[in-house]
Amino acid sequence: MATNKLIFMNRDSRDHSSKAIALRRYKRMKGKTLKHILLDRFLNQYGYDKGMVTAEAIVEDVLEIIEQFYRFNDNSFLKQGQLVWPAVPVDEYPAKGKTIAQTKLVPVVLDFLIDEDLELLRLPAPMHAREIKLLKIERWTQQAFDQGALLTQLDLAVLLGVNEYTAGKYVRDFQSLYNRVLPTRGNIQNLGSGQTHKCEIIALYLNGYLVPTICQKTNHSKEAVERYIRDFESVRLLYPEFKDLETISLIIRLSKGVIQQYIDLLPLEN
Repeated sequence: MATNKLIFMNRDSRDHSSKAIALRRYKRMKGKTLKHILLDRFLNQYGYDKGMVTAEAIVEDVLEIIEQFYRFNDNSFLKQGQLVWPAVPVDEYPAKGKTIAQTKLVPVVLDFLIDEDLELLRLPAPMHAREIKLLKIERWTQQAFDQGALLTQLDLAVLLGVNEYTAGKYVRDFQSLYNRVLPTRGNIQNLGSGQTHKCEIIALYLNGYLVPTICQKTNHSKEAVERYIRDFESVRLLYPEFKDLETISLIIRLSKGVIQQYIDLLPLEN
């Protein structure tokens, strides 16, 4: 009699200390620099075999030449208060083992400081710092999205000068306060949320369970459950009218892949 072979998932053996997590975050941001992207191309894609030290020297020389030719020395490219930030294109999806240095990036121009920010200084009662940060993350994520790219919570954390957890809380606070989904990479590409979670949550929702009960049964936050339900209802409303993923994606600011996942859940109503 044949014996069944059990397949076990590899245990996560990474160091989860605060120091190790901080180091991984640092490497993720460091990997987004043009220097590290070029180094990865040299060593892993171009077949360069002279070693890291020589490749690094070549890349630094190339970057110096580029800077001489494309230095932003006038206002024709960047206005005062603007900055260029590397962001992931909307259609560039993550994959197992794919590092940020191997991920396609595009430069987007963000309004780091605008006249409206300065006008806040004139208010008799200063606006709370949290409210100012909510306005900034809305501006930056929308500007990146309008240019065909997505910012991550880590991007927002670095831009705001806060930690990643705080940046994530600002995103959730904005979405809860204004009932609008920000076009971050996590929201658009639905990172960290599998089809199984969607199916379970939407199935409970369609069977009449209330949000608090769904949260308890699926071990998801109220914000996450409400986002799943809101996105599902948006797709359910639009799909019979348009039948076109591209159009729906432009309307509700979700990727076509995520929209298709919700369409696949529509038969659950029956």
